Amino acid sequence: MLERQQISMPMIRAMLALLTNAGVDVDEFLSDLSMDRAKVENSNERIHIAIYDRVQEKAVEVLKDPALGLHLGERTSPTALGLLGHLIISAPTILDAFRVFFKYHLIVSDSEPSELSIEGEHATLTYDYPRSTPTCNRIRAEFGLVQACNLGRSMLGTGLTPLKVCFEHDKPSYTDEYERVFSAPIFYNQPKTQIVFPVELLRRELVHADAMMHELLTEEADKQLGQLDIKKSIADEVEQFLLHKLEDNKPTINQVAGHFGINERTLRRKLESQETSFSELLSKVQCKYAKNLLKDKTIAVESIAERLRFSEPSAFYRAFKRWTGLTPAEYREQAAGA
Repeated sequence: MLERQQISMPMIRAMLALLTNAGVDVDEFLSDLSMDRAKVENSNERIHIAIYDRVQEKAVEVLKDPALGLHLGERTSPTALGLLGHLIISAPTILDAFRVFFKYHLIVSDSEPSELSIEGEHATLTYDYPRSTPTCNRIRAEFGLVQACNLGRSMLGTGLTPLKVCFEHDKPSYTDEYERVFSAPIFYNQPKTQIVFPVELLRRELVHADAMMHELLTEEADKQLGQLDIKKSIADEVEQFLLHKLEDNKPTINQVAGHFGINERTLRRKLESQETSFSELLSKVQCKYAKNLLKDKTIAVESIAERLRFSEPSAFYRAFKRWTGLTPAEYREQAAGA
């Protein structure tokens, strides 16, 4: 059984292709992450989101490129998504391509399906992706929306300029790259990650449309989708929910249980059956979030304590020392020297 929150190898290979083009020794890169090259080359293999996090964060470090998500999206061909990419570009119209993506997205990622909505003359793609750390969330959001534009351009054989692009993360330091890539109004700190475009594009026929090929690829996609036996781990689901909600508030176990449509006692029992607890998952998420924020020296430790919903900085200091054996300052210094 596969666990929730897994990524297919074509996604990893897209990152490795970017590294190779930048002159990075990919074998050494994988070795540092204790990853098996043979597994990476096997499209049927999948990896847990935590490993994908390490790949993305190390790639940012190696390339010294904070705008990695944008650049990866620019330089990744739709066909790099493997079967799903070929299936999308062989569809009859843009609307059909979206329908294919929504139906078969699990082939490449266990994220929740994205959504397409239409209001008047505007169509909006709300893009969802596996959530984890703020850095990785930003990379995935950038990559996804750039890929949406790339898909549109390659499928239509012409330029595609969005009407509006929205991101959930804070305004980054490299906004000029956003403006160059999208050539559209860009908004940050938005409730959802979205791209808005003229609705008439949905009716456009695709330059690579191929009915016979599309039918054959659909048969294979149905086969692969049927072979995916995805086990929904309540522990994984709770961790993901906490990562997504922590900066808004510090959810209580009752609130989390209510989100999943169960009571507190049932949630405790389910987590115990998976050898964890709500407090352990909350600490795990807070620790992961804290480590990521501490890497940014411009963020005061007191601010991090507040963002992680600690009652006072001293409580955060004690908790971080318990989690890592280091004080926040020691960890920050150690991370800077790594």
